[in-house]
Amino acid sequence: MTVSRRPNYPRVVGDSDGIDAAVELLLSAKKPVVFGGNGILLSEACDELLEFVELSRIPVATTLIGEVVFPEDHALSLGMTGIWGSRVANDTTLEADVILAIGTAFGEADCSSWNRKFTFSIPPSRLIQIDIDPQEIGKIYPVEVGIVGDAKATLRELTKRLKATGRAVEGYPAEALAQRKQSWRDELEESQKDGGKPIHPARFLAELIEAAPSDAIMVTDVGWNKNGAGQQLLPLKPASFITSGGMATMGFSPGAAVGAKLGAPDRKVVCLVGDGGLMSALGALATCVELGVPVLFLLFNNFCYSTIRTVGTTYFNNSYGTEFTTPDGDPYDPDFTMVVKAFGIESDLVIEPEDLAAAMQKAFAVNAPYLLEVRTRGDVPMPRTGHWDIAEFLRLGND
Repeated sequence: MTVSRRPNYPRVVGDSDGIDAAVELLLSAKKPVVFGGNGILLSEACDELLEFVELSRIPVATTLIGEVVFPEDHALSLGMTGIWGSRVANDTTLEADVILAIGTAFGEADCSSWNRKFTFSIPPSRLIQIDIDPQEIGKIYPVEVGIVGDAKATLRELTKRLKATGRAVEGYPAEALAQRKQSWRDELEESQKDGGKPIHPARFLAELIEAAPSDAIMVTDVGWNKNGAGQQLLPLKPASFITSGGMATMGFSPGAAVGAKLGAPDRKVVCLVGDGGLMSALGALATCVELGVPVLFLLFNNFCYSTIRTVGTTYFNNSYGTEFTTPDGDPYDPDFTMVVKAFGIESDLVIEPEDLAAAMQKAFAVNAPYLLEVRTRGDVPMPRTGHWDIAEFLRLGND
C-alpha cells in the first residue's frame, strides 16, 4: 500500500465516453500492452494499476523513471522499454495491437528515438492515452482514444467499467510471454555470471539483486549504474528506483540518496554511482556523517567516464578527457577507501568476483554510511535492445 501525501482535493476522472471507448478497444484486442510512466507514481496509482492488470491480464511495460509502478517479479511485467530496455518489453510493445499508455510523455530514450522498427509502431498499433495534462494527449503518437484525467481516479473507473461488462480481455498469450521472458533471462545470464576481472558490471548488479531487501531504494547515477540497473534490476515496490532519467545528471545519486534516506528512514537506501559521479559530489559523504544518514554507496570504479568515452571513440575516434590515467598512461583514481576514511566512513574494496557476495552481505548489514568499491570493467556497453539516433545526430547535426 502507498501512503498518500497529496492535499485532500477531488481527483479528475477521465471522460465517461472515453473510458467506455477504451474498454471496448481493449476487449477487441489480441495483443494489448499497458505502458506505464512516472505519472502513475506521482498519482499514487500503483495499487490501481495492479488491480486493473490482475483483472485484465494485460502485460505491463514501463518507462525508465516509471519502472517502479509495477512489480517486476510479476508474471505480467515486461520491464522497461527503449534503447536499454529489456528485449521482452521492446518486442512485445512493438507487436502490440492496442497500447494503453498511462502517465507518460513518450520520451525519446523510452521510445527508441521514436523509430517504428524498435519499440512502438503507432499506427498500426492503436493507442489509448491517459494523462492529467491535455497537451500530452497525441503529442508524440496519434491516439485512438485520448482521456484527460488523474491516473488513480481514471484507472479505478476503467477497472470498474471493464468488470461491469462481464467480458474478458483476450490478453497476450501467456505461454508465449513466459517463453519470451525466459529467453531474455537466458540472454543476460552469461554476463551476470561472468567470472573475469575487472568485474563485469552485470555481475555486480546480479549480486546486488541477491543481497538487497525487497523494499530497498535504489538511487542511480549515470552509465551502467543507471541504464544497466534499469534494465537488469528488479524493483518491486513503489518509490524503490530513483534516477535522473533522460537528464543523465552525473553526480545526481549521492545527494539524492541522502534525501531518499531522510524521507524513508526505515528502508535501506543504496546509492549506485561511478567513480566519475562520486568525484562530482563528494560533499554528500560529509552530509551523511553530519546528519547520521546511513546510506550504502556502491561504487562502480572503472577508471573512466565509460559512456562518454564510448560516444567519443565510436563517433569521433577520440577518448580525450574520458580516461583517468597518470602522465605515463597508467590507470589512475584516488584511493577511495582512504578518501571515505577521511570523512569518517568505513569501506571495503572488491577486486575478485568470488568475493562479491560476502562483501555485499557485509555492506547491507552496516547501519551507518558505508562505501563498497568494486573494480568493474569499463569496456562493456549496456546491451542495446532498442535504438538511439545519436549516430545520425552526431553525423549530421540538427539539419
